[in-house]
Amino acid sequence: MTATLNGPTVRPGASLADVPRAAVYCRISDDRRGLGLGVERQRQDCHELARRHGWEVVSTYTDNDVSAYSGKPRPQYAQLMEFVQAGKVDVVLAWDPDRLHRSPAELESFIVAVERAGVDVVTVQAGEWDLSTANGRLTARLLGSIARHESEHKSERVRRALEQNATAGRSHGRRAYGWQRQQTPEGVLREVIVPSEAAVVRRIAEALLAGESLRSLTAALNAEGVPSATGKPWGKNMVRALVLRERNAGLRVHRGEVVGEGAWEAILDRGRWEQLRAVLSDPGRRTSTGTAAAHLLSGIARCGVCGATLRVAQNRGVPSYRCSASGCVIRRKGDLDGLVVGVVTARLARPDALGLFTPDDSVERSAALAEAEQLRGRLDHAADQYADGAIDGRQLERITAKLRPLLAAAEGRARVLDPAPLLDGLVGAEDVVEVWESLPLSRRRAVVDTLLTITVSQTRQGARTFDPEAVAIGWKGPGA
Repeated sequence: MTATLNGPTVRPGASLADVPRAAVYCRISDDRRGLGLGVERQRQDCHELARRHGWEVVSTYTDNDVSAYSGKPRPQYAQLMEFVQAGKVDVVLAWDPDRLHRSPAELESFIVAVERAGVDVVTVQAGEWDLSTANGRLTARLLGSIARHESEHKSERVRRALEQNATAGRSHGRRAYGWQRQQTPEGVLREVIVPSEAAVVRRIAEALLAGESLRSLTAALNAEGVPSATGKPWGKNMVRALVLRERNAGLRVHRGEVVGEGAWEAILDRGRWEQLRAVLSDPGRRTSTGTAAAHLLSGIARCGVCGATLRVAQNRGVPSYRCSASGCVIRRKGDLDGLVVGVVTARLARPDALGLFTPDDSVERSAALAEAEQLRGRLDHAADQYADGAIDGRQLERITAKLRPLLAAAEGRARVLDPAPLLDGLVGAEDVVEVWESLPLSRRRAVVDTLLTITVSQTRQGARTFDPEAVAIGWKGPGA
């Protein structure tokens, strides 16, 4: 070692005029406000210590808001170690040993590096670490183990607090968009709905259920200057994630799973939220979730020969639907669109249309929702029993393993698509055609995709006119 607490010493091969070079390392694990005040205090104390001993601070490395316990990379610490290994420093200064390490494995690598480089380690709080001796290394390892224990103990406390919050239906962390925390006269912190933000969530939900695409909805929110959850412009993924949150339906999530009812008012009723999951999570309904298709039947109508979807292409200068796989069939776009629109609007204009498009399985869906609620109640009861010591962890695990699949199955049955929001304003309209033409393309596509199957077959050879008989149109579910 080349530097001591008593002042500068001469490095091997150097003159008396040489001054030991010091590198300062500062770190704080939690700086939520990003002010850097903690690391700044460390820096000041370390520089003052260097000044008192006559050491020249040649570099300062700061990892702000970075944990030494999590195992995640510390960029500035890595640069410090490169500096040490390059022989550019004689003393490493830190405010406290636990600012340098909270991992025994990382400490061992540090010991090897400073020994090889002949570097002293000095801290404001604990003085000099003489890592050249067995006793010095023992002290360092003991301090490192204590720091590790403190980190693990803190982690356990935080995890237990989060589990307690989850069991009680309380949230933690940042304020969720749509709610704000408010203290009651009794001093209890509760979450209350922010009307303006809740209105945005409901608007998104209603628009998506009515067939509007994520793309067009996102563009509308940005065009109107509606503030987003982050303050940045809305993006499709942001809109999707916001409206699909379980907490919108009053559900509490812990470690990626719904663990019960939340202690806050729901923005969306459970049935509405389940419908959104059906619309946005079903890969078969991609046309209603925001793709940029510019034609009514593109990706919806299918080839009667190979089953591939039809896409729009130019056929002798005329826009036409063509088999996307092998060109098995081709039809003029105007002819096929006109046929399908005529079928849809005629059916929706019938006096009995409202009854035709009422889901036959609404009773089944209601029963599935009730079953899901009952299963969640049983899971909550098991969690309460575990918290009270009535059952042990193994029993809780067995109960959970048995009930979770049943809950998933019930939730799946509850996500039967209800076309009612999609058809709102169409069914029962005085002039269905006029209303249809006023709808955005994304909603018209969603109506067609929800209600119809369209299969286009080959026509007889040499046919030059459009043959409706070569187009099979079937009705899905309700209205069939």
